[in-house]
Amino acid sequence: MLAAPAGARVSSASGLCNALTKLHYTPSSNPTAVGGEANAKKLAKAFNNAAKKASGDLKTALKEIAKYFNDAATANTTALQADAQPFASAISKYVAAVANCVAGGNLPGGVTIPTIPSQ
Repeated sequence: MLAAPAGARVSSASGLCNALTKLHYTPSSNPTAVGGEANAKKLAKAFNNAAKKASGDLKTALKEIAKYFNDAATANTTALQADAQPFASAISKYVAAVANCVAGGNLPGGVTIPTIPSQ
């Protein structure tokens, strides 16, 4: 049985699972800061789009990840520092939801997804 953080359990046949497992963006080939900004904006948009199909804790987590990438795109270092712990917790929920989708809700041999506590 999958032991995932609250809000991370998702039906493997759902549109949300499809959105989570196919979350994709085409990275900028520009190796400068401008390319990094473009990549962060694309990631923020991709996570915001996935959040539209989610609910509860997972929706909150996906929006938190999008916020972090928006802050990265604007080089808002103060916000990035403040967002570090919530981002880590949100990523944990996102990974658990993706693992649940891929494994169909059942990880082998008692494997669990660790959680990162919120502050």
